[in-house]
Amino acid sequence: MWAPAMTKPVLLIRADGNQDDAQALADLGIETVIDPYIRIDRAPDAADAQRLLAELAMTGPKWLIATSVNAIRCFAELVGEDVLREAIASSVDLKFAAVGERTAQSLRDLDASEVLTPELSDSAALAEMLATIGAKQGTQTAIIPSGLLAMKTLPNKLEAAGWKLIQGVVYTTVTVAVEPETAAAARAGDFAAVIFRSPSAARAFLSFVPVPRMPLVAAGFTTAKVIEDAGLTVASIPSNPTPKSVATAVSELLKGDR
Repeated sequence: MWAPAMTKPVLLIRADGNQDDAQALADLGIETVIDPYIRIDRAPDAADAQRLLAELAMTGPKWLIATSVNAIRCFAELVGEDVLREAIASSVDLKFAAVGERTAQSLRDLDASEVLTPELSDSAALAEMLATIGAKQGTQTAIIPSGLLAMKTLPNKLEAAGWKLIQGVVYTTVTVAVEPETAAAARAGDFAAVIFRSPSAARAFLSFVPVPRMPLVAAGFTTAKVIEDAGLTVASIPSNPTPKSVATAVSELLKGDR
């Protein structure tokens, strides 16, 4: 069972990828505790994934767009990693884009080349980048494996820009079934802050800790809105959702609390 330390750590609650934030915070001398409040479940069947796979083989210019590491991982698991790698290698006129560098690497691991990423690592910036490309190059096709609860920022922007969208659900995000070990400590205020990286994470945390007694850090405005809609205050929204930027924002926040 987790027990509070002498110095309050920062709580990290996403399903995976917490190590990146933990390292960035550690580089600034900030301790962390990792305790996922959500989990990623692969889609129960491969129908959508197989449909997306078939689209990769279609003729004409198209983009495989990665909105998260989980989307690419679950896509590969549902159709078979070797099958997806072969489809990428043999697809004609296929280009790649990802929401950020970590997500781009998940495509490179499947032998994708020249993965475009926006300067700001979020879906709105990705949508703006791709919409600009579409305006210069004409109608584009976007193949987007995503989660059941995925935000609509990207598809809405691309659709408005005239893109043809081919979307499929390859995973879903759910709140963990058993109360996390840190929930009681979070209710007691035993953490310096908690970082939310998705609306789902924020909703899950608030289901266990409805009245948080620590600063709430949201890595994105959509996530911040979920917190604010619950009647709570967001202490910080980092200018960029990269681990380094989030860690810097948390460090500044904690310095201000001293």
